[in-house]
Amino acid sequence: MRFSRRRFLMCAAGAAAATVVAACAPGSAEPQPPEINYGFDVCDQCGMLISEPRFACALVLEDGRALKFDDLGDMVMHHLDRPNLKVAAWFVHDHFTEAWIRGETAFYVSSASIASPMGHGLAAFATRESADMFAKSYCAETDCPVLGFDELRAHVHAELH
Repeated sequence: MRFSRRRFLMCAAGAAAATVVAACAPGSAEPQPPEINYGFDVCDQCGMLISEPRFACALVLEDGRALKFDDLGDMVMHHLDRPNLKVAAWFVHDHFTEAWIRGETAFYVSSASIASPMGHGLAAFATRESADMFAKSYCAETDCPVLGFDELRAHVHAELH
């Protein structure tokens, strides 16, 4: 069967449109961290300005909305207070590099001597090694547990909530 140029172009346009629709379909793309305008955006838990990237974090909900927070403790407390929120992804910043990382796979250090914006004393790290190194060097005199994601949530519930 021979295609005319017009028929070929119509098929190509249809295929391109189908690709665009599939790419934009809900659930087809990995959630991305939101853009935070430091010094302008406010924390969805406490209403304070978000000003420090290393402590800034976010929840991306299944409906695509992003909730932004100035402190890890605020983000976890917000979710604990609203257990029906449908979270697609948790995002935190690595304390050393300030790069966005997934909160579910990050490691956390808890210490009263970490001066986080709301005083929750939590810092996130991309690797266990980074968290261990920080805990050993920063918290030599005090207990600084390194926590996984589920341990962080339990810690915030027990200590801060």
